[in-house]
Amino acid sequence: MGARIAGSARATVVGGGARARGRGRALGMVRGARARAGDGDVDGDAAAVRRAARRAKREREVGKDAGLGNASAEADANAGANGSTPEWMRVLEESAESDPEIASLLEGTERNPQAIEAKIRERFEQKKEKIYQERSGSTVPTLVTFREYNSFNLWIWVEAHNKIADMEKPLIEEVFKAWFVLGKLGGFNSNNLQVQDNFDSVSFMDYSMEQAHEFSTDTSTHVFHEMSEPEYKANWCRVWVDLGSSDEMCVDVLINSLIQFSREYFGLKQIIIGGENEDWTTEGSEFGNIDLEIDETFGRGPRSQITSR
Repeated sequence: MGARIAGSARATVVGGGARARGRGRALGMVRGARARAGDGDVDGDAAAVRRAARRAKREREVGKDAGLGNASAEADANAGANGSTPEWMRVLEESAESDPEIASLLEGTERNPQAIEAKIRERFEQKKEKIYQERSGSTVPTLVTFREYNSFNLWIWVEAHNKIADMEKPLIEEVFKAWFVLGKLGGFNSNNLQVQDNFDSVSFMDYSMEQAHEFSTDTSTHVFHEMSEPEYKANWCRVWVDLGSSDEMCVDVLINSLIQFSREYFGLKQIIIGGENEDWTTEGSEFGNIDLEIDETFGRGPRSQITSR
């Protein structure tokens, strides 16, 4: 009886080791295919796949502790030789019940491993052009040019080295939107740069609340007023802004951000601040061609009859 129990335990451990190795190969195949295919769900695998990975790891450790790694490999080899379903196939079939991606790999293959591999390769070929598309930044310095500058009626032009594709547009928009949010919250206020003024002794510095709240009126100060949605034309992107009462330091922040953006993400040939762009006229635009007024509350005096030039 003791011998039968020992034999049964060994069989269980051997079988567990085989299942573990099968799960490891199955998961490796699926995740490798996803990574090569540029699948955005690589980091968000279905719960079933993650559970299978954890089970595989635990069972692999059990098999390793028992010194049965060679036995599990032999079990998998015997399964293939006998024409039975490999363990990794069973793992895929279990995971397919809750993972549409894996289910799509198995669909129409009739449990044929070669057919599954062919589908993976076919999917890779279909997405290969998108995968290998160059999207890195540019080492070419971005040119910065200033034209006629009116902070209340300002066009900002950005020219890329290549045509701005749909996949790049959200990246550029995030830069401008983040910049606008900071401006709308009054982040560009050169009257309160206490940390900058004490750059050599920031640790334990005394922060003046009086200076931070110097303006006590109900009207917010040093804030952006308005910004258009970014517009695109071939290699160009443009944005119209009313910088309101924000200080001109906001332009430095934007330029610095766009230069770094060009280095890291998408190459920008030049940045033009203000004026007109002969390659893309603003005539007929709903922005920048209306009269605007502002009272003295904002600290810069009245302005009127501001039109696009």
